[in-house]
Amino acid sequence: MAILGVHTKAKPLGEKRVVAWHEAGHAIASELLPSVDKVQKVSIVPRGKALGYTLNLPHEDRYLKSRGELIDYMKVLLAGRVAEQITFGRVTTGAADDLKRVTQIARSMVYEYAMGTQIRSHQLPSDDFSLSESTRQTRDEEVQAIAEEAYRGAHGLLSDHRDLLDLVAERLIENEVIEREEIQAIMRAHREANGSAPVTEEVQAVSRERAMASQPPTDAPDGK
Repeated sequence: MAILGVHTKAKPLGEKRVVAWHEAGHAIASELLPSVDKVQKVSIVPRGKALGYTLNLPHEDRYLKSRGELIDYMKVLLAGRVAEQITFGRVTTGAADDLKRVTQIARSMVYEYAMGTQIRSHQLPSDDFSLSESTRQTRDEEVQAIAEEAYRGAHGLLSDHRDLLDLVAERLIENEVIEREEIQAIMRAHREANGSAPVTEEVQAVSRERAMASQPPTDAPDGK
């Protein structure tokens, strides 16, 4: 998942904060929803057209998805936009790709997989022009209902874990990149404290190790 936009060499601080909370939203939703692939890396360093990205990798290859798993995946996609709304009281254009993918999944669920609320026994291809206007309207309403269900789920999830959202976002502001090891440490600390703890020693230790690893050795020869 990536937040898209035109970037320069250095993002303004305000924009950097938006990207940090957006990507933190994706990451937190991924970690809290058990059916979703876990996060391996979160970055707010611009790469190509992406102002930031969250990298999820599957534990194993899977080809079948249940309705609940698809809804959870849409929650993750929408969590970036939700994080912006919760934190800043407004949304940006950065979620355009996420919204496109949510729409595609919701339409497939209704028209291809019969996972809507009414027709569950056969396909209704969206390009079938023999469908009546009434039937098409009903299906489109189901698509909207599924997307809104996912949005409400993402909003509730991040609202209930606002402290965790802020913690990950602030860490991104500080370091710009969070790897899997640090994400696991943050989640362990959060679980141990029932979602109410500040940064623990374990999390701080991982951050210090990463910072030290990025520094050149102090006893390196000076080249003379």
